[in-house]
Amino acid sequence: MIGLVSGTVSATARTLGHVISFWITLALMLLVFGVLGKEAFFGPRSWAPWKTRFGPLMVFSFAALLIMAEPSRHLLTDANLWPWCGNNPSFDRINETSGWAPQCDWSATQYKCSQACCVSTWLPNGNATVGAPTASTVEYFWAPPSADFNSGADGDALAIPGPFLTIRPDDSLFTPKGFYEVASMPYMAYESPASAPLTFFETGAVNPLRQKRKTAADCPVYGVNEATGYCYLTNISLPYEEQLAQLGQWGAPLANPDLPFNKTSNSYECSCGGCVPSETMSHLSTVGVIFTIVFTYVGFILLAIAVGWNANIISKFGKIKTQWRKLRGAYKKSALTQPEITPPLAAA
Repeated sequence: MIGLVSGTVSATARTLGHVISFWITLALMLLVFGVLGKEAFFGPRSWAPWKTRFGPLMVFSFAALLIMAEPSRHLLTDANLWPWCGNNPSFDRINETSGWAPQCDWSATQYKCSQACCVSTWLPNGNATVGAPTASTVEYFWAPPSADFNSGADGDALAIPGPFLTIRPDDSLFTPKGFYEVASMPYMAYESPASAPLTFFETGAVNPLRQKRKTAADCPVYGVNEATGYCYLTNISLPYEEQLAQLGQWGAPLANPDLPFNKTSNSYECSCGGCVPSETMSHLSTVGVIFTIVFTYVGFILLAIAVGWNANIISKFGKIKTQWRKLRGAYKKSALTQPEITPPLAAA
């Protein structure tokens, strides 16, 4: 369905695909309900015993609830009423090197993620390859470069978290290029020192950083980032460009996916939009198994039972079997009563 809406699976296309799928499925369920309801209330079943009259409708009603569970899960996730496991306060898997964590088990995530949820921080440029600036000239950037966040400048007013200013150490303001072209009052302004860098949830709210920090045992690959409390996804002893290259091992996207990897011109970006490289049955999470397999397939089995029951399919199969036996019996009887024909003698 998503492929019919857009050639690329963007967040907007995915959400629209979920909405269309939900309403098409609901319309089909209502259509079948109307047919079975008509049979029960106004059709030949309206004079039948209670079980025979309402049985198919009741079985179908339960089947419809099960079938609608999966498309409803998608809508709840898109509305953030039942979040997936990613960059959010409810089910947070930020910088989990395994891609998954126990807190994800009862999130709405359909698949057991193997790609890390990489979240960038808004850092003063003295923390990277640029020389140390003064307090009144410091600029800020997303480290690592982010595929999800934007300062809201350069014409992108809808980017997460939206247009904002940054309060420098001397209380002056860092203004991103193009900020006033897209921002509207009141302007948002935040502090972002290197010791407690600014970062956001995917909803646009400020991430206050975890009160309970990760331990070394939680972050066995590159250790704990003491400034954020999350795990490092790169070896911080390496040069900045080499650290960006390391993001590829966690499934991070390239800045330009149409071009090959290049350490300086087309490296990896931080993103929390991925889960698994291929969405197959073997990657289903606990919730995925329950909704995608149990609810959906049991629902369709019950749907077939309800429709078959409404059509008296067992009785009709019995009649077919009886008719077949009669036809076979008549054929055998006919074969037994036929006179035996003696073939003519061959010519001498």
